[in-house]
Amino acid sequence: MEIRLLIADDHPIFLKGLQEVIEIDPDLKVIVSAKNGQEALLSFQSHNVDVVILDIDMPRLTGLEAAEKMLHIQPDLPIIILTMHKEKAPFLKALEIGVLGYVLKENAVSDIVHAIYKAKDGDLYLSPEISAYLLKKTSALQRQPKNDLKASLTPSETQIMKMISEYKSSKEIADALFISEKTVSNHRMNIAKKLNLTGKNSLLRFALEQPWG
Repeated sequence: MEIRLLIADDHPIFLKGLQEVIEIDPDLKVIVSAKNGQEALLSFQSHNVDVVILDIDMPRLTGLEAAEKMLHIQPDLPIIILTMHKEKAPFLKALEIGVLGYVLKENAVSDIVHAIYKAKDGDLYLSPEISAYLLKKTSALQRQPKNDLKASLTPSETQIMKMISEYKSSKEIADALFISEKTVSNHRMNIAKKLNLTGKNSLLRFALEQPWG
């Protein structure tokens, strides 16, 4: 089944190259492209797309600003952000908004198709290089734990939160612990309830802010 995409970047040569890389896969079709955030938002409102790819740094509206407005209209829209930045702050902002993909532009050729399929399935995707960098920064900068909330977690739940903080997917967690993905999903729901967390990516944001041993 064809996946229809909207892509946006303010550099025409990169935009053209990105479309060519994406459309090597016969099931992926770029139906509209935009050269700034405002144009991307208008294109999203006038086209029926399955996945949106936005450069983080664009004129008129940034990628994050455009993503926030799109997700206000369609909360389950899979959005991928392209970035040249490895810093934690814009990444956490993207998580807070509800973005599902965060891809380093220099790795876009190798990462983007995989990111599209992951986001379309509702899974988070990070370029491996960003994951490794953020994991290193997170270990050095984690705040003191919210002991009262963390104390309510069982050893199994704490182990799962540690793996979430390492950017592991539900499938990777299930494989490592020899349990089903359904069991991991149940654990995640129970943990979110105990920690009073709501919203897309809230578990990952909480996990990144805490040391898990």
